[in-house]
Amino acid sequence: MAKGEVGPFFESTDTTYKGTFPINTDGGQLSAGQLNPAGASGTQQIVEATRQIRGQAGVRQIPRHDLGIVNT
Repeated sequence: MAKGEVGPFFESTDTTYKGTFPINTDGGQLSAGQLNPAGASGTQQIVEATRQIRGQAGVRQIPRHDLGIVNT
C-alpha cells in the first residue's frame, strides 16, 4: 500500500470480526486491556489468534482462519 492510502482503506473497509478485513476479533485492548496485569495483554492476543486458527472462537469466528498475526 502506498503512502497515504491507509486512511481511505480503513474508512472504506469493515474491520469487525464479520467484515472483510477482521482486526481485533475479541475487541482488543479496548475490550479487556485495562483489566489485564502487565504483560498479559500480549498473551491475550496470542490466545485469541490461536482460537481463531483452531476454529474455536465461537461467535467471533472469522471465515478464513488459517493465519493469525499478533503484535505485542
